[in-house]
Amino acid sequence: MANTTYMKNQVEDWVRNWLDQQYPGSHFKKDTLKLTTGGNHEFDAVSQENSIIAGITGHSWKTKGGNLPSAKYDGLYRELYFLSLIRATKKLLVLTNEDMYRDFVNRSKGKVAQGIEISFCQLPVEMRQKVAQVQQKASEEQKA
Repeated sequence: MANTTYMKNQVEDWVRNWLDQQYPGSHFKKDTLKLTTGGNHEFDAVSQENSIIAGITGHSWKTKGGNLPSAKYDGLYRELYFLSLIRATKKLLVLTNEDMYRDFVNRSKGKVAQGIEISFCQLPVEMRQKVAQVQQKASEEQKA
């Protein structure tokens, strides 16, 4: 079974530390916040004063068969939706796959609520290799 917990634990922790460096004086943690609609949602990175809130995703770009990953795009738009329902000074969707980032930014022009930024975070080489291995194994398991 693919170790997808690596993505949630190691990669998201690394990105939260990267955000700490991008926004000095802030410290990010995973947190559940109340939405403007009254419900709750868990966000991947929330600064201690709740002024900066981010969703983090490490989705790969194309499927093993070379197709566009429609379910992954749906997940990105879902995260944008939740970011649109929160009050914060800065709202971010952080992608860690450069191809997915470039393609999603291009495809989502005019589709992102005002005040939400889409950002790219370059993972270290070793981490990118481990992520690729985990994604490859998960892809193979789906076909089995």
